[in-house]
Amino acid sequence: MNGQEASAHEIASKAVRGSVWSIGASAITIASGFLRSVLLARLLAPEDFGVVALALVLANAGNVMTSFGFNAALVQYKGNVAEAASTHFVIKMAMATGMALLALLSAPVLRGFYPDQPQLVPILLVIMTLRIIGAANSTPQTLLQRRLEFRRLMAVNVASSLAMTVVAPLLAWARWGLWSLVIGEQGVGIVVSALGLWTARRVWKARLEFDRGIARHYFRFGLFMMLNSQLSYWLDKFDDFWTGTSLGDTALGFYSKAYEFAGYPRRVVAKPLQDVFFSTYARLQDDRLRLSKAYYRVNSLVVRVGFLFSLGLVLVAHEFVILFLGDKWLPMVFTFQLMIIYTLFDPLVVTAGRLATAVGHPEILTKINVAQLVIFVPLVVGLARYIGIEGVAIAADIMLFVGVALIMHKMKRFVDFSLRRMFGVPLLALILAVAAALGATRLLGPQNDWLRLLLKGGAATVVYSAVLLGLERRQYERAVTLIRDLIGGRISFGGNA
Repeated sequence: MNGQEASAHEIASKAVRGSVWSIGASAITIASGFLRSVLLARLLAPEDFGVVALALVLANAGNVMTSFGFNAALVQYKGNVAEAASTHFVIKMAMATGMALLALLSAPVLRGFYPDQPQLVPILLVIMTLRIIGAANSTPQTLLQRRLEFRRLMAVNVASSLAMTVVAPLLAWARWGLWSLVIGEQGVGIVVSALGLWTARRVWKARLEFDRGIARHYFRFGLFMMLNSQLSYWLDKFDDFWTGTSLGDTALGFYSKAYEFAGYPRRVVAKPLQDVFFSTYARLQDDRLRLSKAYYRVNSLVVRVGFLFSLGLVLVAHEFVILFLGDKWLPMVFTFQLMIIYTLFDPLVVTAGRLATAVGHPEILTKINVAQLVIFVPLVVGLARYIGIEGVAIAADIMLFVGVALIMHKMKRFVDFSLRRMFGVPLLALILAVAAALGATRLLGPQNDWLRLLLKGGAATVVYSAVLLGLERRQYERAVTLIRDLIGGRISFGGNA
């Protein structure tokens, strides 16, 4: 085995091991987060979630504006890593502190703009202060990602999630109201992460050295990253901002909670794989064959697993809301179903965007985000006025489909893949599974909500899985063998893309 093959072999093995650890940790954090969300939804009112959601929109907008893709720049940097990490740390801390001060100076303006939401500004200031600690966590987290050391990174994420699941509901039960979301989720998560990264087995020893050359590289590299992040952020959050500003806290509470629960399918597989494979794409950027295989396989898995989980949630949305969240959340059911469509296809845009960044062409995502934003903003404003939060969700779906079509076409410049192979079988399985679930419900028609949920979800899962196994059994057998060999350190990415 020559040096190039050994390197590709090592990257492939680390990527798969990282995926296994990331998916395993994701399963724990998803279960923990789901339990926390259900408990908080039962203990708090929709308007509590609306106020905090709007504060987070404003807080995160500032953070995105100053990020400049520094984390991605550190992952890709090819020079002295110690100097790069120190410069990264100084910049991140300076930016976070500056944004906290800006939020403090902007407080009078925000109070005048949102006179009916007196708690918005105090919540925003607390969140921005906590983000300074989060900025300190950013450098060691990015170094772990660069080294493909996902086991340690996932352990920190799991600890943070479990701590939030204990503290936030306890605060809500103790009648802390919306502050249980701020302290119990935002605060506890950041503090626990800091303890995991800066205490036992410290990832990196903080240094305040600043290299102007590295800083210039970060800003040059990050210009399009910053634009992409800002555009992506407003594509993701303009609907929240406009809903909270024009329709009020209660409407935003319903909308944000619908989006949160709709996002669980993509969090099962898509999010952990995206975190792992950005580093992998960067390592393989000069090897089109292996890059194509990595890109196709991660998207193929995202589509197949995403279709299954999203299908189940769409079919049982009404029963799910009644049984887990309570009757007070029923107004969000249709919005919830519409947002599931959005969260099903959004990972394809995110994955393609990370590929474009990893190969050094983030400007592609910038152009596509601009096109999406031009479509999205007027659609949200118009449909929100006449249809309410359902119209906002429809606008998000339309915008997303435009983005998927554009970016999948652009990615053929860097990787080779077949859309027919990626979508054909799971789409057929999806259609047959929906027919089976609706047919079973109409035939048996149980009146109990639990029975309807289990019948529709079970029928859809069985039929969907049976179609995939029947038509793609050999591919799954090869995938299992490939993963086993990669984990065992025997081969690198192989097969056809």
